[in-house]
Amino acid sequence: MKKKLVLASILAGALTVATACSNSSETTSSEDTNEKTEATETKAKEEKSTESKSLDKPSSSKEEKKNKESETTVMNPEIKKTLASAKLEVIYENKTPNINVNLDGFKFDLKQYQVVHVTDANPADFGEQEEGYIVTVKANVDNQSKGNAYFNLPDLQGQDQFDRHLTKRSFTNGNMLRPKMKSTVDEPAHYKKGETETGLFEYILTKEEYEKLQNANTKLLIPNAASNKEQTEHLGESQTVDFPLSEGNAKAQETSSSEFYKDNIVNNNVADKELLKANEEINQTQKSSKVDVTLDGIQFVKLNPTESYKNEFTSFDGEDVVAATVKLTIKNNTNAEIPLRQFSTFLATDKVQFLDQGTLSADSGEIKPGQTGEKYLVYLMKGKSDYEATNNFKFRITHITDGNGDDLLDKEMSFDISK
Repeated sequence: MKKKLVLASILAGALTVATACSNSSETTSSEDTNEKTEATETKAKEEKSTESKSLDKPSSSKEEKKNKESETTVMNPEIKKTLASAKLEVIYENKTPNINVNLDGFKFDLKQYQVVHVTDANPADFGEQEEGYIVTVKANVDNQSKGNAYFNLPDLQGQDQFDRHLTKRSFTNGNMLRPKMKSTVDEPAHYKKGETETGLFEYILTKEEYEKLQNANTKLLIPNAASNKEQTEHLGESQTVDFPLSEGNAKAQETSSSEFYKDNIVNNNVADKELLKANEEINQTQKSSKVDVTLDGIQFVKLNPTESYKNEFTSFDGEDVVAATVKLTIKNNTNAEIPLRQFSTFLATDKVQFLDQGTLSADSGEIKPGQTGEKYLVYLMKGKSDYEATNNFKFRITHITDGNGDDLLDKEMSFDISK
């Protein structure tokens, strides 16, 4: 687990297809048939037969129109211009991704995105191959923070957190999402207070890369913004959101997102989850002078590690690996922001006590005074020896510390949990 824990700590224009009209030869044939009312029954049958055969074999004008319509579906016009001799096909499009992130007033809204399959391309554009894929994203930023905002475009995460794909500029030079100002050596480009911009960014994938990603739990890694050029003063917290690249995987990710708690097992694609038991309506609250803590629920899942983690879950004596994820809601009763990073907790049975796995846990970031935030704590156990051996657990919180290291609890909190 050491290797995994260290590594884990690193941290669509609208689709408009013109409705094809009947070709001129078909229309003329239809009109002639209506006008020649004195035609014999035999001749009418012959004309009908001829019409049927012409429909079976599309004319070249139909083929040209079909190709033209296919091109009009490509969201980024620079792709068609730059790859004029290549064949383009939109194979997946998401017009309503519903990705809206507020980073302490700096708003990033993803409007739509699409995947374009390119063939007969210049090999230099796609890893020395004549085939590749372009993922084009349209997004809007609105800097409603208190000052300047420095923001880097998101990365694309593939099979796990080590499979990263950075944004490219090959086909978005003229309409790329970026600040109005140009970057200099002394002053990196940033969004000024009140500035709003809409534009595109892209990811370019080889055939092999896309074939791996189309069935993976792909994510978009949205970084925090910053109020200074050194990017040490954060605006909001980085977020990981689902970003499927195929129709089939979109359905799978939607099901997974609605079923499982958003810990870093899910966020970083550490393992696939298989639900064993869930108690999601516990809703027990304990209060102290500085924070109120509500135990919302718990999920027990069997883990099937992804490729990068298959050799990291080896201390379970050949038994299934079970993860228990506890969901908490914390209310800030102080006059200062509270980070959700420093928790000391245990999940225990009558025989064994489990420590929370910090790098597999996740939270919603700092909590403003009077507001609430979410925390997901993860505990690993053996399937038969630990999980199946009991129905009752005790969840304990011994410390929650603020940014200065001071304890926010008046006393230890303890909750009884049953499967």
